[in-house]
Amino acid sequence: MTETCISNNCAECNKRLDLFRSLTDAQLEKLNESRFEVKFGAGETLLKQGGPLTHIACLTSGLVKIHIENQGGNNFIMSVVRPMTLIIGPGFLRDNRHHYTVTALAESTACFIPVEPFKKVLEVNSEFALDMISFLNKKIIRHYQNIGNLAHKHMQGKLAEALIYLADDVFKAEKFKSHLSRQDMAELTGMTKESVIRVLKEWKEEGIVDSRSDYFEILKKESLMRIGRNG
Repeated sequence: MTETCISNNCAECNKRLDLFRSLTDAQLEKLNESRFEVKFGAGETLLKQGGPLTHIACLTSGLVKIHIENQGGNNFIMSVVRPMTLIIGPGFLRDNRHHYTVTALAESTACFIPVEPFKKVLEVNSEFALDMISFLNKKIIRHYQNIGNLAHKHMQGKLAEALIYLADDVFKAEKFKSHLSRQDMAELTGMTKESVIRVLKEWKEEGIVDSRSDYFEILKKESLMRIGRNG
């Protein structure tokens, strides 16, 4: 079951981000003053690549994908994000533009905080600033790992790593409804949709992974991990 923030006030939110633990009540109230919440349907865009970065987003319910849109309509999914997660791109404090698109995979809700009050809190709270650096670096490391997998692994290795990522990092379960289409899985792995379908069919026949539509069940995790390691 998806956990949802059920408060209209940041200071009292039952699912307040761990990242915000170092903020004082006054600082949380400052962020809350200009915060607003938006609900999105599946397929709707929360943030658009190339658009102005005027707000920091915090996903409070649902599921979204963060993806880069390339010319010719080819997309690359960098990550899948669940609540409660702050969505802040490299354009923050740089060119104030979004360098990726965020799209809802399921009905989702996000809180939006204007950049200026968020920046001011960073300036006066060094512990929060350090926590933010650590948070962003963790995201960067994940993206580097993903790029490495795409560059050096064969199809089965790419898909194995993607499924392990979804199971361990996103859904934290070996049975999960991903809300990801076969095209999404192709964009997450750098494969063609046809190749994803073929490999999943092989694994289903071998009893490694059961897959139906956007539902996955990892039946032999050790085998899948070995495929991922060997690439």
